Amino acid sequence: MLQNDRQLANTRDKLRLLEESYEEVHQETGEDEELRAAELESLKRFINQLKEEIARYEAHQPARR
Repeated sequence: MLQNDRQLANTRDKLRLLEESYEEVHQETGEDEELRAAELESLKRFINQLKEEIARYEAHQPARR
C-alpha cells in the first residue's frame, strides 16, 4: 500500500514503463506466441495491480485544491 506522494510518483513512473513494455510486446511478431501471451498476461496483471494501488491511495487522500 502506498504511504505518501513520493511513493505515488514512483508507482506512476513504474506504471508508465510497464504500459510501454506491454505495448512493445504486443507489437512484436514472429516469436513464440504462447510465451508472448503469458508475458502480456503477466504485464497486464501487474499494470492492473499498480492502477488499483494508485486508486486506493488517491481515494483515501483529502480533496486537494
